[in-house]
Parts: sequence; structure tokens; C-alpha cells
Amino acid sequence: MRHAAGVVALAVLAAAAARGDEARIVLPTALAARVETGRRCGLDVGLEPRPGGALVTVSRSARAFPVAPAYPLAHAAACGDADALAVPASFQLPLDLRRLAERPGSALARLVSAVSFVSRAVALDEDDAGPQDAVSVLARGRGRCSGRANAAVGLLRRMGIPARVVHGLMVGDGGARWHRWGEAWLGRLGWTPFDPGAAVGLVSVRYLPLVGSGEGPSLAGVFLERIDERGYIGVPVRAGLRVLPVGGVTLRCVAPAGAPQVTALLVGPDGSRWARRGEREVVFGGMLPGRYRILWRAGGRPAALDLVLGGVPDVLVELGAGGEAGR
Repeated sequence: MRHAAGVVALAVLAAAAARGDEARIVLPTALAARVETGRRCGLDVGLEPRPGGALVTVSRSARAFPVAPAYPLAHAAACGDADALAVPASFQLPLDLRRLAERPGSALARLVSAVSFVSRAVALDEDDAGPQDAVSVLARGRGRCSGRANAAVGLLRRMGIPARVVHGLMVGDGGARWHRWGEAWLGRLGWTPFDPGAAVGLVSVRYLPLVGSGEGPSLAGVFLERIDERGYIGVPVRAGLRVLPVGGVTLRCVAPAGAPQVTALLVGPDGSRWARRGEREVVFGGMLPGRYRILWRAGGRPAALDLVLGGVPDVLVELGAGGEAGR
């Protein structure tokens, strides 16, 4: 029965996109009109109209960054947002970040350093009544989510990394609240999300980007219909931040002897699915640590294997016939 299910999965899901984490959020009409559909902050946002509002689906698949772009960025102005590098001339970097900015290295590492600095130096206080600009919250050592996002954006811009604030909602199990986070442009990695105190490289599917900066409409009627965020929860934590790693694990699957072609489906810890077909072998790159399941077919026979990735960057699996495999 398990093998039959594997055949069905390979046939039906071979062309499917990896879904991974997903949230289904119900919004009233006024808020639904501000939903930014498509891809933003690494999130895929879709909208289905309903009487009195809409059902919004937010999904993402967590995979490691393929590369770490070099710092300084060679063509920062290519980000496409002229305001993303604007910073007052009087705004200066703290000493440790200034020293870091003076040395070549990784742009992603600079992003992590700036967000980590704000996470430590600016306490989150949603009742803070002071100005929320970068200079004010850094001097005061506390601020709302908007102030912490502004601070990180200001530091990144001063380091020559394009950055901007993202406006939207954070939807919890008990309701929603207005939220601000950020995204930085890292060359070939594009716009990369971050949230001081939470994560760098990705955000949860609880985050919903909206068009416009005002908070206006009431949040009454917003609720979480369903959520699966196992992928986000499984991202490694560094100094209190979930940080998407570079490289990840590369899984190479070799076909059984005598089988010229192999079709394989890899199912991740969060339910993400990746299908591959190849001559003699298939390769899955950028996998995060965790428990995976491989279903494959070679020579017309289905088989399956459970394995745990992590600890080493490269894993070789020799796919056998009838469910046998060696590593």
C-alpha cells in the first residue's frame, strides 16, 4: 500500500510547486482590497473573494540560500527602488558595525549583523510613545515594531545595502495586529526579508504584506482559518534569530543498477515537495536539516526511504529496487 501511494504521489506531484508552510487567513472587504498578491518577502500570496471579504492564502518553502553575495554590493542601485539607499548624512553607524562595514565579506552576514544589533540594542515596546525614526529608537534603546524596522533599515542603508520597511499584518491564533518588518536587497538573492527579534532570510506565513502604510481599517473579522509553519519553526536559530543558512545540504540520489532513468519525489519536514527526473541520478540542493522522505521509481518499481539530513553538507543515497537503499 505504501508503494502504491508512492506511485500516485510521483504521478500527481511531479510537476507541482513546493508548497511547504501555508496559512489561510480570512479578511473583511476593506482589508482584502489592500492585499498585495503575488510574491513578496519570499511569500506567495493568493486571494479568493468571499461574501463580505476574502480568503487569503500565504505560502512559502524554506530552502537554504544558494550563495552569499559579496560585500560591498557591486551594483546596489540595481535594486530598482531609488529610496532604498536614502539615509540622512548625519546618521552614523555604531562602532562595531562601522568596523564591519569597512571590511569586505558577505552581504548576508552584514544583514544578519545589523538585524542582530537592533534586536539587542532596541527593546520591543509596543506602548512606546516616542518618535519611531531610526535615530530616535537607537538613542532611546526601545521602540515599537515600526521603530525597530526603521532602525535596521537605516543601518543597512548606511552600510550601502538597499533596504525598506514592509507594512502589513501579523496574524496570530487569537487575532491580528498591525506589524512592520523589513527587506534588504542582496544582489542575485533579490529582496530578502528580516524582522528584528525574529528572523533573517525569511518570515513566517503569519506575515501578510499590505499595500499602503496607513493602519486605517479595523482588524475585526480577521482570523486564521488554518496554518502550517513547520518549515519556519525548523530553521536554525542563531542568537535568538531564525537565520536561513547558506548552502544547506545537497542530497544526491543514484539510480539502481540497470535502471537508466530515475524519478524521485522528496518530501520535506514541512511537507514541501520537490520532484526530479534524471539519467542515473537526481540531485536536491539547498535542503535544511530535518527528516525527509524519498519516494522513487526506477525500472517501473516504486520504493520509499526515510532519512535525516543535517551535520554534513553532502549526502549520497544509492536507490535500490524494492525499497532498499544505501548511503
